[in-house]
Amino acid sequence: MASLPDTQTLLKAIEPFLTRRADETDVSRAGIRLLSEKTGMTERAVMAELLSRDLWPERFSRCRGAFSAQSLSRLLSARILVAGCGGLGGHVAELLARMGAGNLVLCDPDRFEESNLNRQHFCTEKTLGRLKAEACREGLLELASYMNVEAHAVALDESNLPSLLRGVDAVMDCLDSVARKKMLEHEAEKAGVPCVQGSVARNEGLALFDSSFALPFSRVYPGEVSGNLEGTAMNTHVLTVAGTATLMVSLLMRWLCMNKNDGGKLFHLDLSIPELEPLSFSV
Repeated sequence: MASLPDTQTLLKAIEPFLTRRADETDVSRAGIRLLSEKTGMTERAVMAELLSRDLWPERFSRCRGAFSAQSLSRLLSARILVAGCGGLGGHVAELLARMGAGNLVLCDPDRFEESNLNRQHFCTEKTLGRLKAEACREGLLELASYMNVEAHAVALDESNLPSLLRGVDAVMDCLDSVARKKMLEHEAEKAGVPCVQGSVARNEGLALFDSSFALPFSRVYPGEVSGNLEGTAMNTHVLTVAGTATLMVSLLMRWLCMNKNDGGKLFHLDLSIPELEPLSFSV
């Protein structure tokens, strides 16, 4: 298997592509691409190896102090399924890409409509009418070309989820139908894949993650009539969507990169006040 040379030889070979500050060393995108070409390693693999030596890709250098090099390396190798690429899903996918996620599987059967322009990240006047999953994939690769991004223009169901969940480290539930959220939750639990779940309506958002599966999201919405019916229009705005998406990604990062589990807590965001309220459940 191809690998990078020892650190001293490596630094000498890419000296023009380094930025040094005190005891910190960053490697530019051009330097990473050069190493990828010379070794045959993917850019993701190069970045992960650099991080293991505390040499930071410049695109992640401002994350120092918030996350460790080891945490970012783990995120680069993680494979995450994003269920829904509209309001929540588009913002979640974009945040994950900027954080350093290396592998995303995007699923959404719908196309962008004009009413999506008020809140959905990859919906622009140019992408109206396009499949959400495909437009999202293109947008992510413009942001981070090293990523491995799969786009599936399909509605998730019991027949396709087993294969889509195979090899996945986590699921981001950005669906807007309660029935489908319950189905996804059930299939993810069967596959042993932790699921970060979110929901939005008007000025309020909910986010939940429990890797032990002890607190199912279905407890929040015990019946279909308690949430959005299949095909019901989603009335909310970009602040609620972006705020809830940030909560969801934060919960994933705490588990994936910090070994923390917020099981038993439901986070309620209310932007009409505004406030963020953690609600505890006995499980």
